[in-house]
Amino acid sequence: MLFSKKALFSALAIITAGQATADSLDVTLEQIQSQFIVPKYSQFSQSAEALATSTQALCSAPSEQTLLDAKQAFIDNVEDWQQLQWLNFGPVTYFMRYYAYEYWPDKKGVTQRQLRSLSADPQTMQAPKFWTSASIAVRGMTAIESLLYHGDFNVVARPSDCEVLQAVSQHHASTTQDVLNQWQQSKATDWIFPEEGATASAEHLVLEQMVQQWLEHMSVVKDAKLEVPIGYKERANLKLAEFYRSEQSLEAIKTNLKSYRTLYHVGSPSLYDAAKAQQPELAQSLENALADNLKIAMQLPSDYFTGSYTQEQRVEMAKPLVSAISNSQQTLTNLVTSMGFQIGFNSRDGD
Repeated sequence: MLFSKKALFSALAIITAGQATADSLDVTLEQIQSQFIVPKYSQFSQSAEALATSTQALCSAPSEQTLLDAKQAFIDNVEDWQQLQWLNFGPVTYFMRYYAYEYWPDKKGVTQRQLRSLSADPQTMQAPKFWTSASIAVRGMTAIESLLYHGDFNVVARPSDCEVLQAVSQHHASTTQDVLNQWQQSKATDWIFPEEGATASAEHLVLEQMVQQWLEHMSVVKDAKLEVPIGYKERANLKLAEFYRSEQSLEAIKTNLKSYRTLYHVGSPSLYDAAKAQQPELAQSLENALADNLKIAMQLPSDYFTGSYTQEQRVEMAKPLVSAISNSQQTLTNLVTSMGFQIGFNSRDGD
């Protein structure tokens, strides 16, 4: 009977600990939304509005100075986007908003072709419901970058180009404000639709999706943002680097890596706190790995994507970062699976 009581107490302790962990993760999810997602979207929305204002000023008084102001506003907006880019979940998934924000990589030059057509007849953008049917290639930052930096366009000397720039920028700002409003007016669990028979809580399923997307975004950073443009495994094509025209390719990677650490520590308890309680060694290993990623990225030269390096030189410089990101991916996978999250196939993993 004594053994049975001990077994019963042990079972109750396990159940109680499991429930406490589940409850703490529910709080963590609430705080990820309130302390990370909403503030970051607010910042992104503000800089998108500032970008729209700056393009309006540019078109009203075209000059090299107003062009520089618009370019800086664009760079600020891109940086804010990079803090959120890992999360393709919630209101941004509706109306193809996520992919409209950034139509990349645009290997066939679709954006430029469609922008040239719009510049030839800007009045088409004033048609009712134009933006509801417009291509995702001309609805966001990829289009704005092209208009500001691509040689086919001259927003200072050609009013029709600037008219398109102003319209796209305003649509981009409006879209971002809509996404922010929806995040402010909803709970994260409103955007999850459990399969029939699912036993996990909605909160658990949302966190599971977020972790899955975090892992997948690591693959995007390692593969699409770094390996592919420099020719890590195949032929190099630096024009495939993200935001290469505005020379934001390396800064985007750094901001992504910073956002991972912020995400890991946001809230009380944070994901790190919850992981530390269950798997202290793995939790600390991930903390170290995320710090290493950023430290190594910061050591790359500022002209890594734009300087006159050979393909071999770029590949050699990239090897430590590629290895570090791969290590952090594996560590994160090991950690979250040990915490009871079901991680599916990573469709973005190029390995």
